[in-house]
Amino acid sequence: MGRDFPEPDPLRRRFPHGRTIAILPVAIACAATLLAGLLGWTASASKDTSSFPAREWIAPLLAALVAPVAGWAMGRLALRWPTRWSHRALLGTTVAIAIYAFASFGVQVHRSASAAKLATESCLECHAAITGFSEAHSPQRIGCASCHAGNATARDATAAHAGMILIPGNLINAPRSCGTTGCHPDILPRVERSIMTTFAGAVTADRRVFGEVVDPVAPSPHVRQLGTSAADTHLRQLCASCHLGQPKTEWGAIHQQSRGGGCNACHLRYSFDAARELDRYLATPAGDRAVPRVHPNLSIQVGNAACFGCHSRSSRIATNYEGWHELREPPTLAEVDRPPSTARFRQLDDGRWFRRMPADVHQELGLECIDCHSGVEVMGAGKTVAHKSDQLLFRCEDCHAAQLRSKPSNALDDESARVLALRRWSLPAGQRFGASRTGELLVNVSVDTAGRGRLRRKPTGEWVALKPPAAACSAGRDSHQRLSCSSCHTAWAPRCASCHTSFDPIAAGFDHLMQTDTASAWVETSGAFAAVPPTLGIRFDSRDSARPAGRVDTFIPGMILTVNRNQTAGARPDTVFRRLYAPTAAHTVRREGRSCRSCHNDPVALGYGEGQLDYVVSDTGGRWTFKPAQPAADDGLPADAWIGFLEDGATGRALRGDVRPFTANEQRRILRVGACLTCHADNSPVMQQSLADFAALLTRRSSSCVLPP
Repeated sequence: MGRDFPEPDPLRRRFPHGRTIAILPVAIACAATLLAGLLGWTASASKDTSSFPAREWIAPLLAALVAPVAGWAMGRLALRWPTRWSHRALLGTTVAIAIYAFASFGVQVHRSASAAKLATESCLECHAAITGFSEAHSPQRIGCASCHAGNATARDATAAHAGMILIPGNLINAPRSCGTTGCHPDILPRVERSIMTTFAGAVTADRRVFGEVVDPVAPSPHVRQLGTSAADTHLRQLCASCHLGQPKTEWGAIHQQSRGGGCNACHLRYSFDAARELDRYLATPAGDRAVPRVHPNLSIQVGNAACFGCHSRSSRIATNYEGWHELREPPTLAEVDRPPSTARFRQLDDGRWFRRMPADVHQELGLECIDCHSGVEVMGAGKTVAHKSDQLLFRCEDCHAAQLRSKPSNALDDESARVLALRRWSLPAGQRFGASRTGELLVNVSVDTAGRGRLRRKPTGEWVALKPPAAACSAGRDSHQRLSCSSCHTAWAPRCASCHTSFDPIAAGFDHLMQTDTASAWVETSGAFAAVPPTLGIRFDSRDSARPAGRVDTFIPGMILTVNRNQTAGARPDTVFRRLYAPTAAHTVRREGRSCRSCHNDPVALGYGEGQLDYVVSDTGGRWTFKPAQPAADDGLPADAWIGFLEDGATGRALRGDVRPFTANEQRRILRVGACLTCHADNSPVMQQSLADFAALLTRRSSSCVLPP
């Protein structure tokens, strides 16, 4: 006699081999467990930390996939249908649950072990009274050895301090401190590849000045790989202190003369009490010292002082932003003594003198550097770049537009979410995050449904309304569509039109890379300093799809200099002359823009240098003339010029290959409008009409209007 069984159900027909049912949940559990580790590993090599939340939904996803299989198998057994594949399904589900439970147990064991390790650290037996830590970096959360290393189980001071990192956060020890697993392993690789660590732009520019071959397809150079050529020795002695890899070797807060320091360069903060305790400690004889009782803290509240040390040199954007222009010669005693001297002059800790100029309007409104520059811009996105501008993500238009770009709140990546949580910020109801033209989030900008935006100041949390551009900015876009915001709104930029660099074989020098004295030195002397509106030229950006022909942007003399490249005592001079302009973001933005004449009738703006630019009208027509104020340099051009008057085809006169001066045709077009401005005021009706259609306006001009050919 046989036993009747129901017909095989559709699942049996689809999977005739029962082992499939058993293998499926096991495979799901293994894949889910491995995926968590894989995502953590890949995220550590790039900026994209959005994968980290995946580990949080692994468990519910696994349950959603495995539970139906388990339920189905249990149902089969409950109905006394003991088919082999229902047993296998139950067995597979059991194994899957065991795998995931084991993985979860392993995580808990690791966490318990970490907690136990903190509990057994001997550091706090001597240092329990120390305060000042930020919450995330307190000894109760991460212990002491996670930052300072050493032997955390030893009870003897000498043994406990063996191998201790006195200043954690320097990039040389960051893999053992800040960048360890469980801390910031995903950020450290980005910082190590960032332009502020590699110093690639400066290295490339200096080698080009010295005539050393720069391979355009070679990987971006790194400051730690500098050799002993003339250019590299020059960099070692005069430039190589301003990169994040430069180690911080002294305790104390970041100050005007600080250089490098890795993570400390931005995130180290000394409170008043911490600084006072350190002063007490350093002033006490070594044998009688007691450890400072207040510890400095680590914070995401990065103040402008962190940027000042390096960025008050070169293009001097830190001092520009605050409204200070460097003087080549110090002011006279009479000038300094005349009140209010503090409002007109300032001396930095390194001895340089500055005089007051208009500050950037954003500085006047209280904005700090980090209000505009994001963590990704500063720390990098995980890839090397050739120039600082290649690492920048945001432009003026991202905050100042008639309708701002935006993204929903669920577009927030994990790293930004953690930063907002630390700030205890949340996006207002019904709002979206601001976004750049490339889709990067502005986490401190909220945008309403009408496209209006507000910026939240990171240091204070205060909201500030973002204003759209003035009507004048959008007027005549046909004629001014290639202009960048800074080309009109940069009030001034520092200029140095003459520099001499030579090698002194007997002067004492210092190698910043090796931190050692040298028996010879590179010596620089400069010409006069000036603070005037910048020169204009063309800059190309592959990310700017709206202006494929390039945009009009701001430039300054990068290096107009004479270099004696010879490093051998007694040998004949090996002198070269370079005329190289560089793009600049002067950080001297003002609400009011440049006047029409300051562009169309100004020789510095056009690239000719200082001098007299006149429009001469005669019986035969009109023509422009230019008389330079500076004498001719080695190449025959005025010392401060980028190009000659109405010169065409100027090449090789920039520090970068993606910029150029105006062509002769572009100069003539600019000067053609300038001819009109010799009679008509900037804001006159005729000049305002010219913004809409200049060519059509010319057809209606009177016979008294004489234009150049």
